[in-house]
Amino acid sequence: MSRRTSGHRTLSVYETPSTQRKARPNNEGRYYQLCPDMGGLSLFCCKLETTKNLTASTSLGEAGVLGMVGLEVRAIGSDELQIWDTLVASSAQGTIFHTSDWSFRTASSLNQTLIILGCYEGGELIGGCPLLLSNQYGLLKIASSAAALTPYGGMVITDRESTKRRERELHYNKVIAAICEYILRQRFDYVNLVNSPGLEDIRAFTQNGWTSRVYYTYMLPIDEDVLDRISKNARRSIRKAQKLGMCATQHFDTEMYWDLTVNTFDKQNSQPPFSKEHLVMMLNMIRDMGIGEMWVARTSSGEVAAAEVVLRDSQTVHRWSAASSEEHLNTGATSLLLSEIFTDVLDRNYTSINLMAGNIAHLSAFVTSFNPSLVPYYGVELHKQKYMFLKGLKTIFTR
Repeated sequence: MSRRTSGHRTLSVYETPSTQRKARPNNEGRYYQLCPDMGGLSLFCCKLETTKNLTASTSLGEAGVLGMVGLEVRAIGSDELQIWDTLVASSAQGTIFHTSDWSFRTASSLNQTLIILGCYEGGELIGGCPLLLSNQYGLLKIASSAAALTPYGGMVITDRESTKRRERELHYNKVIAAICEYILRQRFDYVNLVNSPGLEDIRAFTQNGWTSRVYYTYMLPIDEDVLDRISKNARRSIRKAQKLGMCATQHFDTEMYWDLTVNTFDKQNSQPPFSKEHLVMMLNMIRDMGIGEMWVARTSSGEVAAAEVVLRDSQTVHRWSAASSEEHLNTGATSLLLSEIFTDVLDRNYTSINLMAGNIAHLSAFVTSFNPSLVPYYGVELHKQKYMFLKGLKTIFTR
């Protein structure tokens, strides 16, 4: 094992009103330009934690099977972000939430520091993991892939071109082991990774001291017969909305969507678990970059009854967010919206939609009326005693 360390540098990128991004000097007096051809990316002083000459080299593998494989784990540089996004698009674990655009905007909005770890073999990027870094109360060093409005993160690994399960597992395990070793060396007090459904095997974590959690989502196959397979109740709700003169169209209105979101949580005597500023910033990115749509159901008189936001990546469509008006809760508006979304997904040649909603009982009850498949995904955590101690104190004083 070997490790070389030296200083860090912080990359600050600003977007001008004319949308032409300019590099500004950091505290070392140097200039950096972050991927001018990424298109639509606005970081608003988001910090990219890059590491100068910082690597963690390790030898993993199994003699006689794959040989001893040398891997290097380091922070991905600003000139490698397109390579990272290419890996995300081609990997079974990759989602829109792993992309550099999404990761940077999330970090910027939440005032956190982003580091995208890359795992390299012979100079080739074969895996990675975005991490949002924070220092809570000035006492805890925390790294997380989970964030408000970002359901997945965690590991992304190249697909192994082999029909042999043993070789595929060795490939996945060596990448995960190398990245986990790097994370351990950073001495975080708490690490939380919520992996996408594409990572089906987390034994490389759990067999090495990480604790695990199981989450669920609903995946719905999309084809021309999708509406024939939904339940009678779902079809009845769609017909009810149609008879009431409801219509569903694409329409982006961030202020309307925030008001509807607040109304949705008011029904549950709670508040949204994210700020208006964060929601609006993410919605603006979705609209400006053309990676999703907002769908709105209105009554015959033009009142907003429900709205949904869907996102698209290279593999599927994600039902990212939904909100509805309490006054029109029983009109079938949400069912009508989803039926129109399914048609649009089919027209775009996608074969599935991720309906989310697998971890909240009343949302699951609604979504299952469309006859989706229940799919697990896994979170893993690593924590030190200091984190558990301070968490316990917080629990005591907030009772």
